[in-house]
Amino acid sequence: MRWNLLLAGIAASWGFVSVIASGVDLPAEVLVFWRCLLAAAALPAMLYLLRGRLPFRLARHRFRVLALGALLALHWVLFFAAIKASSVAVAILTVYTAPIFVALLAPRFLPEAPSRVALLALAVSAPGLVLIALAGDAGEPPSAAAIALGLGAAITYAFLIIGVKRITSEVSPFAFAFWQYAVVSVALAPFLLTADRVLPAGGEWAAVIVLGIVLTAATGALYIWNLRHVKAQAAGLLSYVEPVSAALLAWAVLGEALGWAVVVGGAAVLAGGAIVVLREEPDAPPREAPPLREPEPV
Repeated sequence: MRWNLLLAGIAASWGFVSVIASGVDLPAEVLVFWRCLLAAAALPAMLYLLRGRLPFRLARHRFRVLALGALLALHWVLFFAAIKASSVAVAILTVYTAPIFVALLAPRFLPEAPSRVALLALAVSAPGLVLIALAGDAGEPPSAAAIALGLGAAITYAFLIIGVKRITSEVSPFAFAFWQYAVVSVALAPFLLTADRVLPAGGEWAAVIVLGIVLTAATGALYIWNLRHVKAQAAGLLSYVEPVSAALLAWAVLGEALGWAVVVGGAAVLAGGAIVVLREEPDAPPREAPPLREPEPV
């Protein structure tokens, strides 16, 4: 239960990401670049303070980790582009179809049987998510490009969960997160040459720093480590907590209206999350998996 609850808490903290993405006037690829560059720079300092050493050498699965970094870059660019091409509501509705793809794909790529708990939670949560998205829409029909961007972000997110789940028990979560963020930074650096604006302005710096250091470096490594103990299908469903958090934060921080549809939809999503937290069994890591306190050597 505690692992599912921790994952739900991480997802709730990521509600700030949508608020920051909609409030920072930078192109999607530039915002992702700064997010990952700051995260890659912060992780060594964080880890050194915690452990006094830097276990960032990849002894196993080097190619997979780097490939997942490239996939992460694509996912975040598609996600932020979907927000900027339509609205947060449309982006939420399309991107958070990811748990459906996870439920369909996880039994094919992972040693997981289809989860009845996850399917029940999906049936409870999905209608609530639709209510949240429709309540926040401006009334204009989304473009085909915006929908394609959102669905692309959903599919890449599903494969990210599955890919991380396949190897996370055999790779230090700190090394995993560091190299993923480093790959994203390098992959997106060329886009800075053609971007309309590269540097955050004024107060945007504070938001970008929080996005990179807190909401990416710290929570990202914690998410990767925690995924060792949570089934991929449960992880996909618990990600639904993020849009609920985003809606509540938009109300509390940005002063956006919080109508009945958001309240009812949010309650349904949280009910689905509660089903996963309370009823889904933890996923025990393989016996040969190295414990967190013994990360890979330098």
